[in-house]
Amino acid sequence: MKEEIYEASLANDVLLEQIRKDSKLRYSYGVIPPGYSSMTAPLFDMDSVWKLLDGAIDDHIHSEPDAYNTRVFDELELSIQACQVGMKAVVFKCHSMPSARSTNIVQRVVNKWADEHRKRRIDVFGGVVLNYNVGGLNPEAVSVSYRIGGKLVWLPNMDASFHHKVMGTSGGIDVLDENDRIVPPLREIIAMIAEGDMVLSICHQSTKERFILIDEAKRMGVKRIEICHPNEVTAKMTVEQMKIAANKGAYISFHCTSFRPLQWSWDEFVQATKIVGCDRIIAATDCGHFASPTPVEAMRLFIVGMIMQGITEKDIEKMVKNNPSTLIY
Repeated sequence: MKEEIYEASLANDVLLEQIRKDSKLRYSYGVIPPGYSSMTAPLFDMDSVWKLLDGAIDDHIHSEPDAYNTRVFDELELSIQACQVGMKAVVFKCHSMPSARSTNIVQRVVNKWADEHRKRRIDVFGGVVLNYNVGGLNPEAVSVSYRIGGKLVWLPNMDASFHHKVMGTSGGIDVLDENDRIVPPLREIIAMIAEGDMVLSICHQSTKERFILIDEAKRMGVKRIEICHPNEVTAKMTVEQMKIAANKGAYISFHCTSFRPLQWSWDEFVQATKIVGCDRIIAATDCGHFASPTPVEAMRLFIVGMIMQGITEKDIEKMVKNNPSTLIY
């Protein structure tokens, strides 16, 4: 039997051609860029990454315990991790229970930790997700969350009727009636969000629902509106639709999760920075899942990726610092 030599590294012509054509990929594989001596080839500027991470805000983090998914760290551990690298604030979202009460307690403990370790204090925020666990579109749940410091109100995600439709199941919580009008309990909730100057985060709703909700919320006096991860499969919008939502007054939040192909495309993100504009985009992580990087590490990778995509530090700063600060504070 004739022995054949098989060079696996030369077999995948598609990937090799991609590496050969993409200067950023070539650089990451150690290929010195044209015009640089092998003695003076530039290294990646990690100082810029740490500078951008310092003062950053992650407005979408998941912690344990969670009835829906296995999480790795609790809110205190994640807050301390973020405090260690100098982040300004973290926001905890829980599908199955309000985070407002626990973040209130965590804030006191992490303040003490920061003081003891001579670190700048970090702000810890929470709120309530209006899933079935809290009674769905329940004004009382919003009121209670606000009274104990809740800053954000997330519309139904796992229990949204559109989410159920996307996942091929029946039921779910409707935000509009058969005439495309906002259902009365949600109208009451939107009025409360406006009165309390809270953040309305529109989650796993359809594009049509999102446009109607933004318009009505603005009309009712809501100043802080976020469209939650419209780059993910359960809440997908086109970049052009994101631009419309931004023009209506919402921030568009891109969450890197774990950069999974079903939920992440660098090409789409870069396109959004150009069409939507960095002034209306928030870059956050949505991490905490057992299969994802930790939120701090994910934010670092997000910033590294943006730099490698050629996005300027000024624009990155808008998306990780300025815009989430304007949304929350």
